[in-house]
Amino acid sequence: MKDEDIEILDLDEEIDYTQTNVNIDKKMLSKRAKNSKAKVNEAQLAELKEGILKKKKKLRLEEKIFLIISILFIIGCFIFYGYRTYHYYHLTHDEVKNITLKEKLTALNNLAYQNDGLYEKDGYFYYKGSNVDNYVFYSGRLFRIIDINDGIRMIEDETSTNLVWTISSDYENSNIYKWLNNYLNTLKDYEIYLKENSWCNEQVDLENYSCEKKINNYVGLLSTSDYLQAGGKNSYLNNETYYWTLNQDKEGNPLYINKEGNINNIYKKDDNYYSYGIRTVITLKDDISFISGTGAKEDPYIIEELGSALLKDNSIGSYVKYNDDTFRILNIDDSGISLILNGTLDVSKKYDDVIKYLNNDYLKKFNKNDLVTINYSIGEYSLNNKYEIVTKKDKKNYITIPNIGDLFLNEYDGYWLNNYSNSKLGLYYTIDENKMLFADLKGNTNKIRPVIKLNSETVVLSGLGLENEPLIISEEGDSND
Repeated sequence: MKDEDIEILDLDEEIDYTQTNVNIDKKMLSKRAKNSKAKVNEAQLAELKEGILKKKKKLRLEEKIFLIISILFIIGCFIFYGYRTYHYYHLTHDEVKNITLKEKLTALNNLAYQNDGLYEKDGYFYYKGSNVDNYVFYSGRLFRIIDINDGIRMIEDETSTNLVWTISSDYENSNIYKWLNNYLNTLKDYEIYLKENSWCNEQVDLENYSCEKKINNYVGLLSTSDYLQAGGKNSYLNNETYYWTLNQDKEGNPLYINKEGNINNIYKKDDNYYSYGIRTVITLKDDISFISGTGAKEDPYIIEELGSALLKDNSIGSYVKYNDDTFRILNIDDSGISLILNGTLDVSKKYDDVIKYLNNDYLKKFNKNDLVTINYSIGEYSLNNKYEIVTKKDKKNYITIPNIGDLFLNEYDGYWLNNYSNSKLGLYYTIDENKMLFADLKGNTNKIRPVIKLNSETVVLSGLGLENEPLIISEEGDSND
């Protein structure tokens, strides 16, 4: 290579030139960077705004959809539950109006498989044990259901009255059978509510019960077979009182339940015949309607409308509140409504002083305009007339006391009755602590249980006739005072 071909560069100039270009490039790059960054920021901001708007639109749409769905859901719930409420209200109320007592009782959720309750065997239902809610209020009286088969058989909760069987052991010839036929007429509308049943009228074996000879009637007594099936002395049928059963043993002795709940046959001693309680058994028809109640004693099953406006249109046995005392309707006839005190007075008197006390001191408690006089009898009840009451209707007063054979005698004890076993000896009957007849000397003192009679047009102010909801027939303090 030639020397002249070599070009000598001025390094200082080159450096300056380079720096200049670098500075220019930096400025240009910086400007471009700024422009680029600005463009990037604007694009990102626009993109961000667009995203936010999209999200807002999306959120607004979702909120609208959620709101619409919520409103539709609320409306749907309102319609659904409103319909259910309406439907089930009418369904249950219609059932209460239309359901029969038999359907109510035999529902599957009522059945027991152990312990106390309602048992079922091949379509036959029966109550067993002591703790069972099988109470029915019918015709002013409290009954307990025995079984459900061809009708609903029931027994009165308490012994209604007490009588001796009679000299003959045959059921159909007994005083009990005669009394029961009269009892039937004290039941309200019995032809509507009751059906006839077959009652055993022959001697039976307790261990192998069977009966061929039967009679048909609306009313009867409990059989020993029914008593044992329910659990005997460990059942609701043991009410710790003496009462007759339907049957006689193989020797012809009438059988009864004693106070301890055992079946016994001692109905007389020599020529003295014992008096035991009567617990009537009746059979309701299958189609009798259920109105209300749970079957508990304080809330029994109700099968009829209660609380008529006139006292005479209510059932015998209904509870009545009058001048702060509670009575029960004892009898209803054309002349008025007889009431027996649901209890005894807080005084004891000799027999000869009873009527005088009642028609002087006790009478002041009442308004005489409410009362009518009572024709009553004082009769003999003894072996000489085969234990049928011989009556003498020669007494008349505003207030008297009960007779043997009256309803509801066995609710209380220790009070005088109008009947005597021997008037010459001065022996008049009382109800003793065992709810049996006892002839006491009339010179002794016993409690008093008044019987009064109200006029036929007595109006009921309120109440249903139940023990806890008695018929109210006067305001407090409405008396002679």
